[in-house]
Amino acid sequence: MYSIEINFLKDREPIEPRKAARGSVEIPGKAALIAGGGVAVAFLAAVGGFWAYLNFVSIPGLEKEKQELETQLNSYLAKQQELQQITTETNLIQQQAKALATVFDYIKPWSALLQDLRDRTPPGVRIGKVEQLPPDTSSTPQPTPSPGAEGQPAPVAAPPPSKVEISGAAASFSDVNDLLIMLQRSSFLDGTKTRLVTAELKENPSDEVQASEANFDGELGQVVEYTIQTQLSPVPASQQLNELQRKGAVGLVNRIRKLQEIGVLQNQG
Repeated sequence: MYSIEINFLKDREPIEPRKAARGSVEIPGKAALIAGGGVAVAFLAAVGGFWAYLNFVSIPGLEKEKQELETQLNSYLAKQQELQQITTETNLIQQQAKALATVFDYIKPWSALLQDLRDRTPPGVRIGKVEQLPPDTSSTPQPTPSPGAEGQPAPVAAPPPSKVEISGAAASFSDVNDLLIMLQRSSFLDGTKTRLVTAELKENPSDEVQASEANFDGELGQVVEYTIQTQLSPVPASQQLNELQRKGAVGLVNRIRKLQEIGVLQNQG
């Protein structure tokens, strides 16, 4: 008996497996990512270039400029210190010159003072001695000068006026009183400080008192010996130029006017 075997698998055409259809897959934002990467690379390159510029060009240039400015600043500071020193020395010299001129301004020349005494001595009076006494600094304190303006030398206090003692002989007490009044009117003397210290009637001690005036006609019997004390005027000589010139102190007048011209003394007019 025959059996029939049929193999359907053998006669079947092989079936190829299906291949999945592949297509291009579009990734969202791909172009943006590429652009962003380019921007990042460009930014990093720019940062690197800027950093290199700062380190190799800008910063060294700034350091050099800083050193130059510091050198100039030190030079200016040294010049400023030198200028301050010169200013201080100038102020000191001006103050010393002002002090010397102030003392000089309060000097009364004895030639002018004696000429003024001769002009004011009335008839019947003889001046025997004129003596300068030390100034009395305890009775009348000198005012303290006010501070000067900033940058200006401080004012200099005037020296205390000198005291003067005048002694001699007169024909009478009236003549002594006339002399006292005339001295109180002198511009070279302080009238408020001019006073009669002593006046005594005495025998004529010798022929030293000559009959040079009308009131001394003939031989003298008794005379009045007097002593007058006074004080030089506190008015500076720069305010008495005309009077000083009339009394013959031409040299002092010229020196004071020269000091006024250069500004050491103020022109009092």
